[in-house]
Amino acid sequence: MLCGGLSLRDFMHKLHKVLRPTGPVVSMELLFGREKHVTDLELALYATGRHAFIYGDRGVGKTSLAQTVAFKLQEENDPILVGCEKESTFSSVMNDIILRGVPQDKKVDTQGWSIGLNVAGIGGINAGKNEKINNTEINIDSVSAAVRALQFLTTVHSKVPYIVIDEFDQIESEIERQKFGSLIKQLGDQACEVKLIFTGIGDSLVTLIGGHKSSERQIHQVHLDSLPWNGRFQIIDNAFDEFGLSVEESVRYKIAGLSDGFPNYIHLICEKILLTCQSSMREFDIVDYSLFIKGLNDAIDSVSETLRQSYTDATEGRDESYKHIIWAMSDMADLTRHKTHISESYVKICKSLDVIPLDKSTFERKFSALKKPAFGCIIIPALGNRPAWFRFRENMLRGYIRMRAEQHGLELDFQNYRVAGEHSARAIGKYAAYKPLTNVEGRVAKLRGDDDWLEDLKSELRK
Repeated sequence: MLCGGLSLRDFMHKLHKVLRPTGPVVSMELLFGREKHVTDLELALYATGRHAFIYGDRGVGKTSLAQTVAFKLQEENDPILVGCEKESTFSSVMNDIILRGVPQDKKVDTQGWSIGLNVAGIGGINAGKNEKINNTEINIDSVSAAVRALQFLTTVHSKVPYIVIDEFDQIESEIERQKFGSLIKQLGDQACEVKLIFTGIGDSLVTLIGGHKSSERQIHQVHLDSLPWNGRFQIIDNAFDEFGLSVEESVRYKIAGLSDGFPNYIHLICEKILLTCQSSMREFDIVDYSLFIKGLNDAIDSVSETLRQSYTDATEGRDESYKHIIWAMSDMADLTRHKTHISESYVKICKSLDVIPLDKSTFERKFSALKKPAFGCIIIPALGNRPAWFRFRENMLRGYIRMRAEQHGLELDFQNYRVAGEHSARAIGKYAAYKPLTNVEGRVAKLRGDDDWLEDLKSELRK
């Protein structure tokens, strides 16, 4: 029980003020750990003709960042939010944008988009003021028509419309995706004030939008990594502070570590812990391990089916050693792991669980099986053609697997790295700034304000 026995309605309203387990964050008050990204995006988007593309792993918070920035910068109206799917085309996405962006009283009834554009004031045909657009008839069939349509939005929606195009990677056709590169180029050439913010799952912008080189200079790229530890702790503290609860430090660390930096996992675990408190007959003032594990069990049951199915394919009805190997793969902070290091983690886990480890040949055989379709291809090769390097098929899987290991009483290492230099790619908190190697780079960093790390290092050395 919490807050003197709130009604369920009041409790859930209070809960969803601080947690978003099923949807994106849309305000700065809840977007923790991404302050620098917000500032960089804001500064970049002030330039005429510049747009943004946020890419990274599933569940890392791309949509939350995009929508928060859009709502922060949009004036006169709400930003326009559209999503993509497998069958989406350039025309269908543009159609959706216009239908969402044009106020109802500005729409007119015609038999095609070309007439609709003219009626809207882009030229040629006039119509009565009381006519309405047939929303299903709009057909933007070229990049130039899309530019004119988006330019029209600056007269009926707002002076600078912000448009979020979410899940861009879902568009299956590479030809359709490449049209957006041409659109960005033409919008910049014509100094159109519309701002496009794309999000997509991917490792690089080129894999998502194609090789339209001339448009790249007009795109501010954000490769969104997992949430740094300070951002994870801020989400946890903010959620439990709302209900007057303190959290044991070990539990706080476990929630942050098990999440693997995916905000959705943190929101989900915190939600389930708070729901456990609310449904109990006793009053709580601190979140201890027993309360945490109850919430974790509920969170595991609520994780998306696709992630749970991958783990099930690899472990259900199989020897327990497959679980141990997968848990070993999720040990340490390295996203890509060498088989030697995985083997070391496996032996450590077997010792912790008091089981006899497999011999080398059996370990190799079972490890190789986890790369096969029958096992869900849960582990895949990493670093191109370099042998003996592996990663999970999807990085978000690692957080779920860590939760399953914790459910079995196994404590994994969340912070230490085995691969030299990888910490620079997964830096924590304030040490994430670029670290120059030369005097020239040092002077540049100072001008950019990125030399705080040096003072931090000096402080550490003086201790």
